[in-house]
Amino acid sequence: MFYTILDDLIFYQFLSFLIKYSNYELQLHKYFYNKTQIDPAYITVIKIENLEYIFFFIKKQSYFKARTYLKSIRKDIKCKKITIIRADNILLPLIYNLFPDLYIYDINIESNDFLGLYEISVLFLKDLNSYHIAVGRKGSYIKAINVLFENYINFKKNDIPIKIKCKVVA
Repeated sequence: MFYTILDDLIFYQFLSFLIKYSNYELQLHKYFYNKTQIDPAYITVIKIENLEYIFFFIKKQSYFKARTYLKSIRKDIKCKKITIIRADNILLPLIYNLFPDLYIYDINIESNDFLGLYEISVLFLKDLNSYHIAVGRKGSYIKAINVLFENYINFKKNDIPIKIKCKVVA
């Protein structure tokens, strides 16, 4: 894809995270710290239909140490989708961190002036396993990512919301 300067301005803008913890998220913070001795940068709990996604955003230098505890944390907190993500304040690396085990073919930006948001399409090759992992069961993971961007992540300079889409490229 041909990138423009405008795309770079969007991809490399600084992001701000809205941090508002509920009591449950404070308990998760305490649990995570006691288990790993790592202080998470942000914790977000998102409920989509009957699934609860817990995102632990970890500073880059502690990420690999925190990943070693993931199975144990999932075992302790049953029936929840738990993800440990590298915290990044720049949009493009954060998108790649949200889909860590996948091969992303390309990323496109489209400005939707009618809705007043940027639509970012994450493109995958027609390997359906990658696409289904990215979208989640019944689209729940990508819905959780969109809720994350709608409610908790904004551009620092201006508050233009972001919507993420997953598409397959033939």
